[in-house]
This record gives sequence, structure tokens and C-alpha cells, in this order.
Amino acid sequence: EAQVEERSSGSSPLGRLTMEDEGRRKALKLDLGNLTEKNMGQLKKLNTATFPVKYKDQFYLDLVKYFDYCRLGFYADVLVGSICCRLEDREDGGKALYIMTLSILEPYRKRNLASQLVQWILDRAQSKECQEKDVREIYLHVQTSNKTALQFYKKFGFKVTEKICDYYHNIDPPDCYVLRRPMNGHDLAHEVLDINP
Repeated sequence: EAQVEERSSGSSPLGRLTMEDEGRRKALKLDLGNLTEKNMGQLKKLNTATFPVKYKDQFYLDLVKYFDYCRLGFYADVLVGSICCRLEDREDGGKALYIMTLSILEPYRKRNLASQLVQWILDRAQSKECQEKDVREIYLHVQTSNKTALQFYKKFGFKVTEKICDYYHNIDPPDCYVLRRPMNGHDLAHEVLDINP
């Protein structure tokens, strides 16, 4: 949250402009590439084009520590999407992967691309390396008004476990839900809220 500078009010920083409602347009296949210091500028441009907020330089400097949990999505050699996650310690033991950003350029939405990026991080979380690091869940924040994102993540087994009031600043509504998905044989360590998007 501290890594974001607001660019416009009335918009969601993490979701509304990046989710897709699949099935209306022909699905495309992404080529996934690694995020590196050399192509970080491309990610900055993608985020500027897809999010209503501007991420501070510190956000990108911190990503260097999490290159193993970030991927760029290319179609016909054009960067059209990305997913950036970080590995965190959990309060009750083990690790969690936090989805910081998921973005798809507007002309490429509704073509199954965000699903491919989310599937990549789910597969990554179940890798031998992540099992050895004791990754127990993946989680993210979604603005409460973003019904499309809530439906999208529920298709991947994410559950709403918490509502945080006033999470976002200068954005209406300022509240978010925390969505979680247990990984690697672990149970959800939080109560599930009954939210129907």
C-alpha cells in the first residue's frame, strides 16, 4: 500500500483495470518471460498503462528480491501482461505468496491471459522449491466493489477471508477484501466470509 501514488480518484488500484471476463473473445497463448533488471522499464510502462495508480520507484527496487515470483507475458513478442508476487512470512508459521500486481493491456483482455498468469503462480507455489520453503498459501487484496476480480479469483479456489476498511486512500470505495488460497496440502487458516459478487 505504501508503494502506491494515487493518480486518479474513483478507481481501484489493484484490479478493475486488470481482470478479465473470459469466454467472449478468442483465447490467446502467452509466452512467459523472466523479469530482470534490464526489462524492468517495460514493466513500469505496462503498469502505467494498466493501473490507475503510479507505483513508486521503491516498488520496482524491491521487486529485484522477488524475480523468481514474477513473470512477464508476451504475445507476438509484445509485452501484454504481468504478474508480480512476493514471498512473505506468515504470522502462524510457514510462508505465503502475495500477489502484488496482475495486469493485462486493454486490447488483450478477455482472452484467457490473466488466467495463464495466475495458473503460473499456482504451479510455482506447488513447486518442489516452494514446498521446501513451506509455502502454505497465496493471497491478495481486491477492492470491495470489484466484482469481476472477485469472481475471477474464486474460479481458482480463492476465498474471501477478511474485509479491511480504509485500505486504499483517495479511492472510493476505500475498502478491500483479502482473498486466500491454501497451498501444498495446508488448510485455510482463516474463516471464510460469505460474499457473493
